[in-house]
Amino acid sequence: MYPRVFAQYPTLVVFVASIALLTPQADARRADTPCQGRPPAVGVGAAPTLQPTHEPLTVGSLNMAADARNAEILESWTRDRSMDVLFLQEVGDDGVDGRTLISTVSTRLGFAFAYAPANVIDGVTEGLAIVSRYSLSDIRVHPVQYHRLPFRSRCRVALGATVATPDGPVRLVNVHLDTRINSDSRIAQLTPALDVVGTFDGPRIIGGDLNTMNVRWVWGMLPLFYLSRQSDAVRTWMSSRGFDTPFTDTPPTLRFPIVPMRVDWLYLKDVEPLAWGVDHMEFSDHRGIWAHVDPKHHPL
Repeated sequence: MYPRVFAQYPTLVVFVASIALLTPQADARRADTPCQGRPPAVGVGAAPTLQPTHEPLTVGSLNMAADARNAEILESWTRDRSMDVLFLQEVGDDGVDGRTLISTVSTRLGFAFAYAPANVIDGVTEGLAIVSRYSLSDIRVHPVQYHRLPFRSRCRVALGATVATPDGPVRLVNVHLDTRINSDSRIAQLTPALDVVGTFDGPRIIGGDLNTMNVRWVWGMLPLFYLSRQSDAVRTWMSSRGFDTPFTDTPPTLRFPIVPMRVDWLYLKDVEPLAWGVDHMEFSDHRGIWAHVDPKHHPL
């Protein structure tokens, strides 16, 4: 792609590349957040009698693309993959409030849920959800760093919960980060996810849509592809804090024009990945990711 562009517009390419290299990493214009804190919604689903099983836990993550049609797809995917826990982003659309949507889905599945509204769009909320076969407790919502981008600025939050699996509690954190920011700003947005984990002493999973495009963003709107390796930067930073991911050689999860990207992740600490994969989802520009994992509550 770049050789063809350079041949046609060499001056423009040199100018843009020069600006990109001189532009600070924190190129999104930061401002006091206009986001107002909203309390999470919690739903109580089925409450099974839990007995230790030492069976793998199946965890998935999906950006629902603010499309309520994904609800039925999500239910089918949950049953087909025998999901135990789901991290969901962009829950809700311009016609259905996110809490209403996830409450309906969870009721049909017989699952518990926690929902954190992030944005109000056309009078309804859109946000994050954790949906679980097992009960959820210690629900927490932390705002993450706000960026006033040239267009489509969004409020971002990290949603945490502890899931009571048959083999013991696991701490979960679901995040959805900004798209048009660079590596340093992306890591700064991730930091509250570690705060949500807090001092929990046990297996931990941080996941969601991290938007780790391998792009250098200029002024928060102009992408220069492959001038930055955001996925590598985030993976290195998470690894330094004890979180690793098996999704290093899996297919792209975002069907981005020209250059598909791997932007959806599950990061694990004191959790052993056993199997993992990426699935096509009909009504979303994201693919769903899933992993069978073994929380290290017992010797392996």
